[in-house]
Amino acid sequence: MKNKLITICLLAAFSSPLLAQSNNVVERGFACNIKDGFTINDVVGVMKGFDWSEDVSPGVAILREPLAVSGDFQNDWDFVVAFYYPSYADMVEKRTAFRSRTGGTEGYRLRDVADCGDRIRINNVWFALESSGGPIPEVAPSMALNCELNGLSLSQAISNAGNIRNFLGPEVRQAFVINRMFGGPSMPQNSQVGYRAIFNSSDGFAEAVDRITDNIQPPNPDNPQTCNVGSLWADHLIFARDN
Repeated sequence: MKNKLITICLLAAFSSPLLAQSNNVVERGFACNIKDGFTINDVVGVMKGFDWSEDVSPGVAILREPLAVSGDFQNDWDFVVAFYYPSYADMVEKRTAFRSRTGGTEGYRLRDVADCGDRIRINNVWFALESSGGPIPEVAPSMALNCELNGLSLSQAISNAGNIRNFLGPEVRQAFVINRMFGGPSMPQNSQVGYRAIFNSSDGFAEAVDRITDNIQPPNPDNPQTCNVGSLWADHLIFARDN
């Protein structure tokens, strides 16, 4: 039975008015496997067909498809579902309403096309770079790093992320820092962060990576962080609440 979960991350869909109101949002995520006979496109289609009613829906829902992910994730899981809320109060309100619902369902449910783990992770998410504007892509490439702080404060890590556009270039749509709050394997509080960068297009991602490889930077002796090998994802926009 596959049973490992990886740090979750989000898409540039945070340009949704609901989540653009705050520089800090809440992420709730879990990992799933696709059932035999179905594809990732089937799962995306099923989730987009849900009744995303106002009383239970998150601010943004993303399906994250791993393309080249470090670690064992791709040996254990096929995708991640991530729900984003403008605050913990909003998450509690929506999850309480969801758990209190009664009655049946129409059409396919996620469990019809995928088997999902029951281990939930909840993260704090800080924007290091606001959206560059334009329409939200239905699918967008994203790259991710998980880093040990090694004594660097969380506030310093967030500040350091502010130069992502200078480093990666104008193709970056949005960048953010993720810090785990609840769930997952045991770890010291505020000992790790995740850095994420979302691109407007696949061409923009390729241009940014070419720029990095052509301009390799020496280590910064004033930054004690150590980071793992990066991961590449395709982020599918499922739902975005407008209010």
